[in-house]
Amino acid sequence: MDKSVYSVMMSDGLVALLDREAYRQGVSRSVMLDRILANYFSVETDEMRAGSIFGIMERFIGGYDGLKFVNQASGYMAAVQSALAYKYNPTVKYSVELFPAGDLGQLKISLRSRSEALLAAMEEFYGFFMKLEKKYIGERTYGYDGIRFTRVFLRQKDATGEQLGEAIARYVSDFDRYLGKFFAGGGSKEILEYIEAEYVGNMKEKEVIL
Repeated sequence: MDKSVYSVMMSDGLVALLDREAYRQGVSRSVMLDRILANYFSVETDEMRAGSIFGIMERFIGGYDGLKFVNQASGYMAAVQSALAYKYNPTVKYSVELFPAGDLGQLKISLRSRSEALLAAMEEFYGFFMKLEKKYIGERTYGYDGIRFTRVFLRQKDATGEQLGEAIARYVSDFDRYLGKFFAGGGSKEILEYIEAEYVGNMKEKEVIL
């Protein structure tokens, strides 16, 4: 849904109430007004659609061991965390951002650690995982700046919000599990083969490939 800038005249008292509610929900005045009007006219906005997907995602994340749905930082962003079985159990953060148009969104993965050895091992896993996806599902878009790894999700036009929320949650869960096994096995050839076999088995069960 396209957006434009409008100038409107409103009562000071109503603006005060609007701002108070916007502050409570952690959004801007414009976003709050957009939500109120959408609710009044029974129109589903892009933000509402994203919120619905995140709600479904949160429900599925709750059923996966080791993962915690942290928050929905904005109408289009949410975060999930896990603890990596490595020295000091560093936190792995999965930030999901949904786009109103174009690609469905993207997943950003980062660590609360600056250990050079750990980051080097993570980079090795990212390389392995990208090759794995290319082999079985084709080309995808990635990014890596030495700290954050990014994976773009393709938009599946025929998928329902329920399917998308589940697909994102499962993608995060699968990635986190593969990552944990990679570190548990020391990145050995045997563990890489084991992860690949599990990946292939999981792909056969998925309705939506992001």
